[in-house]
Amino acid sequence: MNTRRFLLEAAALIAAAVICALVSNALAARERKMALVGFYPNAQKVPAQTTTTAAPVAAPPVAAAVPAVGTAASPPPPAPATETVAIRPAKTPAATPKPADISRFAVHTDKPFIEIHYDDVKALHDAGVLFLDARRTSIYEQGHITGARPFSVWESDIDDKVRKLYDERPDEKQQAQPIVVYCSGGDCEDSHMLAQKLWGIQFNNVYVYKDGYPDWVAHKGDTHTGSNP
Repeated sequence: MNTRRFLLEAAALIAAAVICALVSNALAARERKMALVGFYPNAQKVPAQTTTTAAPVAAPPVAAAVPAVGTAASPPPPAPATETVAIRPAKTPAATPKPADISRFAVHTDKPFIEIHYDDVKALHDAGVLFLDARRTSIYEQGHITGARPFSVWESDIDDKVRKLYDERPDEKQQAQPIVVYCSGGDCEDSHMLAQKLWGIQFNNVYVYKDGYPDWVAHKGDTHTGSNP
């Protein structure tokens, strides 16, 4: 084998390959072109460094409250209205009724009782004076002057009741307080009999309601039924 010929053919092939490569590289697109070894025209160039100053970042604006979808924006709250308070005139307290004047009903030690009529009876009742009903208990329970206690002169316990009343009022000042006794009025003498008993045990300010219970009812006075006063 001729070595010289072999070398020449090898060199020719290599040269052809290099030429083909150069032609192919020259015709290739810029993105696919390969720079030749040792050929770097911009290798020694250093680009100038550009300092970029960042613009200050502004704080994001505060977003106004966005009403929810389908909800109307709430209007600003109205200014508080000045409340007008009506000053009512102070109520004048109701006048307290004056207690009935019973000073005219004085002690009378010389007589067992004094007969009186409705007006005086009403005044004494309004003053809270003790009332005694001289009728029988069965009649008393059917209706009596409100507050009156049953003191039937025809029942066996009348003396005990009179004695008990004395025990309730042992002092002379208490015995001097007015007491009103009544029965059925007219010809009824039960109230007079009871007044005599009371005077005999030192009650010296007893009054007999002459017209009795029927007159009290006729004047629409306060009444009560049953065994309690």
